Amino acid sequence: MAKTIHYVSLTILVLALFANPSSPLEGNQLFNLILTLKNPVCPSIVLIFDQLSWDEELEDLSEELFQLSYSNPIILLSSHQNVLQECARSKSKWNNLGAIACSNVIIFSRHPEELGRIHHQLTDCIYASQIVIVAEMASNWADLWLKKMKSEIIVLILRERHKGLREIRHWMTNNEINRVKLLRKSNVSRKELGFETNRNLMGRNLIVATLNFPPVVFISNQSIYGIEPSLMEVLASDLNFTFDYFPVSPNEMWGSVSGEGENLTATGLLGALMKKEADVALGNLYIDYTRLSIIGFSSYYKISEECFSVPATRPYPKWKALYYPFSNQVWIATILSIFFVILTLRLVAKWSIESSVVDAYYHDPVLCFLTVWGHLFGLQQAQEIRSMANRIFLVWWLFGALILSTGYRSGLISFMTFPFTPAPINTIEQLVASPIKKIIYDPLMKEILMKSDNALQRQLGSQVVTNDNLTYMFSLMDSGDWAVDANLDNLRYVVATQYPMTQDGPRVHLMSECVFSMRAALGLQKESPLKLYFDREIQRVIEAGLVEYHRSRFAKKAVTWNPKTSKKKMVAFSLDSLQGAFYSYAIFVSLSTLAFIGELIHAWIKTRFLKK
Repeated sequence: MAKTIHYVSLTILVLALFANPSSPLEGNQLFNLILTLKNPVCPSIVLIFDQLSWDEELEDLSEELFQLSYSNPIILLSSHQNVLQECARSKSKWNNLGAIACSNVIIFSRHPEELGRIHHQLTDCIYASQIVIVAEMASNWADLWLKKMKSEIIVLILRERHKGLREIRHWMTNNEINRVKLLRKSNVSRKELGFETNRNLMGRNLIVATLNFPPVVFISNQSIYGIEPSLMEVLASDLNFTFDYFPVSPNEMWGSVSGEGENLTATGLLGALMKKEADVALGNLYIDYTRLSIIGFSSYYKISEECFSVPATRPYPKWKALYYPFSNQVWIATILSIFFVILTLRLVAKWSIESSVVDAYYHDPVLCFLTVWGHLFGLQQAQEIRSMANRIFLVWWLFGALILSTGYRSGLISFMTFPFTPAPINTIEQLVASPIKKIIYDPLMKEILMKSDNALQRQLGSQVVTNDNLTYMFSLMDSGDWAVDANLDNLRYVVATQYPMTQDGPRVHLMSECVFSMRAALGLQKESPLKLYFDREIQRVIEAGLVEYHRSRFAKKAVTWNPKTSKKKMVAFSLDSLQGAFYSYAIFVSLSTLAFIGELIHAWIKTRFLKK
């Protein structure tokens, strides 16, 4: 009963709102068309009409309709007012309307030039599943307006004054206008209007803007291929469309936005979409809500990571093999132990009751030092030691010296035969603390870092500089002074092709901790009708594993350096491997020479002094 009252009331309301209907028959036909075109899934109906002010009776009637038919509430709006404000006022008046997922919109307009404004304000307030517009409009103007809007949910019912309803027109995804003539006493089904058919793009030709950004997109010798072009071919096959590529200028790449309002301009991929020069954009576009005012995005097809490449650490020089077998703490402990042993041996030799002339050997500090130092190298001097204290102490010391010398020798051999390198920068904390300079491509990325909740990321954002020339940025990777940020897949490709692994190790290093993750999607025009089709098909492609398949075809994998593979099985010690021995030999020969010269000078002075 409530539903019957609702439909009867709606018929009366439509006839009341539509000025000067030619006959009751037109009203009935219009009502039937509305019932046919409305989406039954969406619960609410929004009526927008031409009227100078709100009619209190109509407002009361709308409230009664809402109370009688709770499942299909009605919102009445006047197109002479700000539709956005009126819509917000109605939603606040009926709080439970805020939970409505979608609405059917019916617009009665005597002023076709206002339709663009009404549509823009309306879609900012509610989600419209179907928009039915009843208007008096010239045929050519109607086609131009529909092609400008490019929306499948808009159905235009054309009416001639004093003649009634004339024709139904709506835009289709192949960029054609579907026309259905209306005859008196005739009803039109959704199938006749093309709403029940299997929806695809019906052979439409799309313009696809792109750029050279391996491995996402390769542009080489007029050939375009890569991860996203391969996905585009899958979408074209399943959605029945063709496409032509439109490469943007290499100097513009993704582009930038400048100006405000009517003076707003954009370049690169952003500009191609904003100016409607392209329908789709390929190039690892990140979904950024600050750009939604000028372009749209499909649903994301992958999570893309932004990472830094840093200078690779070089192997230690071979002469440092003399030092690196022990850590600093071990070296300090060893030196302190030597002095402690020398001091103990001398004290025991001097004060022990059982000391003999032989034990007094340790009275000489130089001989004592050389003896203890020789113990570390496994050199033993034949001596008769009668002091039990000295014997016990020497047993302990020789055992410790054995362990120290064995550890040192094994580390020395290892360092001489295997190229050891210091640990590279792998974390954001290490990168922030490092003195190397940091560079990033997009000012947007710097802004994201500066506004991050993470203190380290904010600090990193204050350190980075921006540059809009990727080629120049990648040339800095081998300088040893710069950390370069880019998409991880792109970094791996650049490293593998421009800075391949050498026998001496990697030239650059990719940090294991990335800065942040972004969602990569295909770029679309703002409010593009393609989004519905692309989102559905992209989800299917992801579930089928085609994204990862095409990603594995073109993306480069990280290569781990294995020094063993760059060496022959039989390795002879080279001069480079033994440079520490020769360096130390030269140093001690120099020191002994200086000591010998000092002794000669001392003897000469002593002789001269005795003669006097």
